[in-house]
Amino acid sequence: MDQNSTFYPSHVFKYEACPQALLWHKGWGTIDLGRGPGRGKKLPELSSRHHAVMGIAIQYAIEKMYNDELYRDPHHLRFRLVELAENEFRRQELKPRNHIDYSEARMSRTEMLEIVRDGVLGYISTMKHHRFLGNEYAKAEVNLVGWVNKWVSVGGRADMIIRRTDTGITILDGKNTKHKMKYVDPDQLRWYAMCFKLAYRVMPDRLGFVWYRFPYGMETLDEEKDELVVEQGVEWVDFTEDDLRGLAQRAIEAREGMRKEQFDPAPSPPNCKWCDFESVCEARQSQRAANAAKRGPSKRNIKEISETGGFVDLSLG
Repeated sequence: MDQNSTFYPSHVFKYEACPQALLWHKGWGTIDLGRGPGRGKKLPELSSRHHAVMGIAIQYAIEKMYNDELYRDPHHLRFRLVELAENEFRRQELKPRNHIDYSEARMSRTEMLEIVRDGVLGYISTMKHHRFLGNEYAKAEVNLVGWVNKWVSVGGRADMIIRRTDTGITILDGKNTKHKMKYVDPDQLRWYAMCFKLAYRVMPDRLGFVWYRFPYGMETLDEEKDELVVEQGVEWVDFTEDDLRGLAQRAIEAREGMRKEQFDPAPSPPNCKWCDFESVCEARQSQRAANAAKRGPSKRNIKEISETGGFVDLSLG
């Protein structure tokens, strides 16, 4: 990356969370992290990509459905989507970068394929109920690029954009998460709305996360109410023009920080948990050591101390 790059939501949000993480993942300008100027740092190890592979396979089938207008053959649609998703899963799992650790995934390959099949078939139910078929426009994986000012270009890739005369313009983002709204950021959808407004000078009418594992009509247990509820398949996200202006300002500020090469680490457990470089980040390891010292010995260590007569050699030398 450099100052002429188009900034996507992952770039800005990652920079805000930890500037060093953005630098190490994407690289910047003439900074050499061992792989040449402007390139990211070499990954210390390959983390399991099982969630990504399943999501990519589901989204690929849905993309083909919209962009190739497979929905015009409803009698064969279910079979065709499953076939596309299964083939894409197999293609993705053969890629060297898509390492899958089944012990970490806590599911078998057969179970993963079942989630993929259920995801594409469930989307059909959600799509029919909410009429996510445009009578004017319906496309998937739509690139949206605009300019916040003459120095900052922003972009996003919307999973689905639907335009209908009755519901207006709807931007959707598909998620294969097991926990609705737990690991998603509504600002991602607001970012797409910002890009759409900059590109077309029109505000979208609706933004929504589509839950592939919770399609319309599925009955699930609401633990807070202790009762069965019928899933709607989508979670709508509120947004205003002020939200979009705020995101534009965040993009400007992030770009300015990058231009000044301000890439200090900002370790925190929620962010570091998902960072590929946690094990080699000195700032994070120092933070973990300090937190462990504050907590004192664990229950296991206390048991070991009592069993050894009250003394354990804790020296590191």
